[in-house]
Parts: sequence; structure tokens; C-alpha cells
Amino acid sequence: MQTKFTMRTTTKRLLINIAQIAALIVSALLLWYIAALVTDSELIVPEPWTVIKLTVSLLGEGQTYLALLVTLLRACLAFVVSVVFATLLSMLIVVWQKSSFCVNAIVTFLRALPTIAIILLTMFVFKSTIVPVVVAFLVVFPVIFSVLRRELEHSGRLLDVCSVYDVTPAKRIKFVLFPILRDELLSIVRDELPLCIKVVVAGEVLALPLSGIGRQMYVGKVNLDTAKVVALTVLTLVVCFAISGIIALCQRKKV
Repeated sequence: MQTKFTMRTTTKRLLINIAQIAALIVSALLLWYIAALVTDSELIVPEPWTVIKLTVSLLGEGQTYLALLVTLLRACLAFVVSVVFATLLSMLIVVWQKSSFCVNAIVTFLRALPTIAIILLTMFVFKSTIVPVVVAFLVVFPVIFSVLRRELEHSGRLLDVCSVYDVTPAKRIKFVLFPILRDELLSIVRDELPLCIKVVVAGEVLALPLSGIGRQMYVGKVNLDTAKVVALTVLTLVVCFAISGIIALCQRKKV
């Protein structure tokens, strides 16, 4: 009986979530269509049906999949590097707590930098293919580190105990930091990988590497093809929502 009740509850929640998502999509499409009627210009606000047809057309082109793959690879590379650096700096704080002031100051400085300034400055130093990765790292790394630092602050008493009993650095990392990283990793991927994709696309628009969704958007902008820009934006949003949805399902199964 308990199992049947749980299954019914889960099914009911799933149906409610689907209904809410469907209502949001219909409402957005309706507002979009009204805006298109009011502006009466494909250059300003293309009609939803036009964008949908163009999106389907783009999905039939191999170049679209190549651009998506390149953008995702850049985002994943920046994300992995960000996690590694955030973990290393967290290790430094766990091992040597006095370093927290300097580390926090560096991270705060990076968080304060405007994204557009980071993109423009990195364009002077790196190749166009690397700029989106570097920009995404500089934007996402402080966010991931802040998540780990917040969890470390919650474990402050445990770190104090480690200091009192002179626990070795290796054991501090193993029993304090690694459990935090293990518990928060899925949440970090769910929340920050889509952000990474967004920043990579912004970097591609300005740096213009050989391939990527951002470059395709720039080409659409130069050709005054607003519908193509919106269609590419829709594809990017679908990918981000798909990633978040898959990770959320993994978290539910884990629980």
C-alpha cells in the first residue's frame, strides 16, 4: 500500500510539473505572438511560427550540430578547470586556514570584474578559439569556489577540531573537503554548467572563433536575420534546460 501511494504521489507531482511547464510555454508563445503583431516587423520580433520552422531547419543541418558540440566542449572544459581550481584553493584553505583572506580577496576581485571587460581584455592575450574558455573560467570559477567556501564555513567547527588535535592536511582534505565536494558536485553541475554555456556563447559572439553557436549568432546579426538569432537562442536554452533536467533526475534517484 505504501509503495502504491508513493507511486501515485510521484506520478501526480510529475503531471503537475508537466502541466506547469506546458502552461508557461503556451503563455510565453502567446506573449511572443502578441509582441510580433504589435511590432509588425520580422527584424524586431519575428513570429513564433517563423522561428519554430527555422529551428527545425537548423536541426537538419550538420553545421548546427558541429557548432553546438564545439560550444559544449568549450563550456565543459571551462567548467572542469573551474572545479579543479576551486577545489585546489579550497584545499589550501582547509590545510592552511590563514590563507583564506588572500584567497577570498582574489575571488572577490574576479567576481567584481564586468564580464564584457573580461572578454575584451582576454581578446588581447589569447587566440579567438581560447577566449570563450578563459572568459567562462574567470566568470564561473568564483561562483563554484563560493559554493565550496560556504559549505566549508558550515564545517568550521570541524576544521577547528582538526586544528586542536593537529589532524594532518591529508586527513582534513579527505574527511572535510571531499565529502563536501561529493555532496555538492551534482548541484554545481546543474547550476553552473548552463551558466558556463551562456558565458561561452557570449565570448564566441565577440571573439568570433572558427566555430560555435556564438559565431552563428553573430552571422545572423550581421545578416539582420533576427529569426536565426532567436532560433539559435532557443536551441541553446533547450540544451541548458536538458542538462539541468537530467542532473535533477539524477539527484532524485540518488535521494
